[in-house]
Amino acid sequence: MTAVIALYRYRRAILITILLLMLVLAQCSKANDKNKSNCGQTPSVSVGGLSYPVDTSTPITSGYRTADRPDHRGVDWGVPVGTPVHALADGTVTAAQDTGVSGFGGWVVISHVIDGKAMSTVYGHMNPGGVLVTVGQQVKAGDVVANSGNSGQSTGPHLHFELWNGDRLARGTDTDPTPILDRIKNGQTGTTTASGQAGNQQAAAVTTAQDRNASTVIAVGQQLGAADEAIVIALAVGLVESELRNLASDAVPESRGYPNDGVEPGDHASIGIMQQQADMGYGTVAEIMDPAHAATEFYKRLLATSWQNKSVTEAAADVQKPRADLRGKYGAREAEARTRFSRLAGHAAIGGKGNCNPANGNSGTGTGNAIVAAARSQIGRPYVWGGGDTNGPTSGGFDCSGLTLYAVYTGTGTSLPHFTGDSTHPGQLQQGQAVTDINAAQPGDLVFFGSGSDATHVGIYTGTTGGVPQMVHAPTEGQNVTEAPVSAGGSLISIRRFAQSATTTTTTAPAPAAALPEGAR
Repeated sequence: MTAVIALYRYRRAILITILLLMLVLAQCSKANDKNKSNCGQTPSVSVGGLSYPVDTSTPITSGYRTADRPDHRGVDWGVPVGTPVHALADGTVTAAQDTGVSGFGGWVVISHVIDGKAMSTVYGHMNPGGVLVTVGQQVKAGDVVANSGNSGQSTGPHLHFELWNGDRLARGTDTDPTPILDRIKNGQTGTTTASGQAGNQQAAAVTTAQDRNASTVIAVGQQLGAADEAIVIALAVGLVESELRNLASDAVPESRGYPNDGVEPGDHASIGIMQQQADMGYGTVAEIMDPAHAATEFYKRLLATSWQNKSVTEAAADVQKPRADLRGKYGAREAEARTRFSRLAGHAAIGGKGNCNPANGNSGTGTGNAIVAAARSQIGRPYVWGGGDTNGPTSGGFDCSGLTLYAVYTGTGTSLPHFTGDSTHPGQLQQGQAVTDINAAQPGDLVFFGSGSDATHVGIYTGTTGGVPQMVHAPTEGQNVTEAPVSAGGSLISIRRFAQSATTTTTTAPAPAAALPEGAR
């Protein structure tokens, strides 16, 4: 009898243990479904709103732009495949792809506001299935956004991490992430308001939310190929409608269940950063509460109008359709929208009130600035081999010479062949006025890369940022049109000028009879 009782108790203990394990697993699964992160993983160290991407005990195996790797734009940690990757700071996902990204294989790019500045972080070399977030998703510091891998140009399992001033996908510049990583490891908060001074936490939180949402509006506009002026209009609308806060409403109870920057009483069904309504074709409540979706819906409507010939007030009001006596409110926030755009995008908006067509903007037809404006208007478009003509993108995007022929034609009316040019087949390299070196370059000049007299890549010179020459270019497969340092193109072999203000006349040669390969890029 004693043996029977003991056996019963033993089986009951086993059953209880199994039930407890099942409960834990269920909770983990639920957490994974909700947060797209790894349940049970050791969290990274978080200090002052910043979080270390991996365990702080993990040594950096390759540093930022070291003597042996001067082109290495980030740092590497040698970690096993599947190691949880944590977001450095609160932000919005601007790129998330688990395969096909040149050099990276898979990557995640997140836009942040850190110490009052717009910044981006990059997490690279994820294997297929290793990316756990989606574009437009808002994340918190320490959230698991991916599992590390060994894809792309990788010699072993590791996490590649980059920190950029501005937008990694458009006009950003890489910077050494080591100081900010050391700050986290050493427990230094360093958290400041946008003005750079320690301040009221509530005010800082509002500023961060506004900049985060503004950065999303800017990034979405650039990805859609919207001109700078259109993005300024969108920012002015966001300021008027919500002070660029993602607002839920008591009038729409469902909206309170989604990430938001505050809940308003609400006198109708308007929600989100643009105060859109679900019953008016802007999407579901869940979609409108996603700032990236809300911005996309605004741009779709704005770009379908003749907004280029209107003031900020008129263009915005035609989309938002307020009462007649409230139409002027958007223009009242125009200056603030321009200031915020310049700070977060890194350059002043090109164009002006009532006219933002790159070929006829304030910079003047035929000038180098008009070429630059045309090129920048296409930032965010995907690289498409053979893509682009004088009318704009084809098949949804551009290759490098397709972007330059579009920009030069839009800015000056000069037609170029869709080929960079080499010693056998004349192309863009053989046209225009030669410029001696990068120090003599002017905005709108074309910069060519390759070897000898064979060009394999071309971009549009835009000027310097912090003394570093910049260009707009269509890099390669899996990437988008972006603004980056000229050094990103490789070996510079020639600079050509096509603006009508050049001292010599630009010549135009017929396009090659047959389609030609663009080259390595």
